Amino acid sequence: MIIGYVQKYFNCYDCNREGLLSAYNPKVTFSLCLNMSSQCTNRSFRFEDAYYRDNRNLKRLSGRESYHDEKRSKLLHHGKIDTVNLITKLPPTEHDPASFRLDSCYFSTNMIAFSLTGVFKEGKSTDKVRPLRSFYRSFVCVPDPEIQMTIINDQYVISNITGYQYKKYFQQNRKPNDSAQVSSEPSTSSNNVADEKTRMIQQFSTESKLNLEWSKYCLDHAQWNYEQAAKIFMEYKDSIPKEAFLV
Repeated sequence: MIIGYVQKYFNCYDCNREGLLSAYNPKVTFSLCLNMSSQCTNRSFRFEDAYYRDNRNLKRLSGRESYHDEKRSKLLHHGKIDTVNLITKLPPTEHDPASFRLDSCYFSTNMIAFSLTGVFKEGKSTDKVRPLRSFYRSFVCVPDPEIQMTIINDQYVISNITGYQYKKYFQQNRKPNDSAQVSSEPSTSSNNVADEKTRMIQQFSTESKLNLEWSKYCLDHAQWNYEQAAKIFMEYKDSIPKEAFLV
């Protein structure tokens, strides 16, 4: 039941967030938190302003204690209209169902609680660069006579992906004919391709001043089109973290 519910929810979240109005209880409480200091983050991409405005990361609050209390309360969203109004303002997403991990399930006659982790692409399908994000959702649901159950509490945490998630994502989303093509070619051809990619990474690093890992990342996103990778780098250069550049 939960798996089917999760699939429907995220299909709607990616394609038609207004349609989630019926998924939430009239008394729902929603909060959004950005985890920007994870020690296992693989790459840091700047978050959109829409995230920062409603970021309820209590570690980021500063100032008077009375201000903290006011901010904590203000950043909690109550009711399904307020909740859906917020999530429709967040950047477009494309979740990867293969990355979903369901955990911490609790069942009773009056409540179902569960948490979910996974990965999504941020931005429109036409965007040149779409950062990969890691997410954690904690849902508490109550029975509903019409649609089985509704969400009464939703805690949403977003962070940059970990190194493990990054490798796993590209392994799972590799094109089906990639492995067949590689296996049918002589080993010398495979070695030539690997050597050419290594050369491209080194050249890109020399010209862009990015380290080798980030140079490979840019080329990966441009599908190893060197000119396209250079255009993407120039367009998003200012949003790339300082640690990505060679000292």
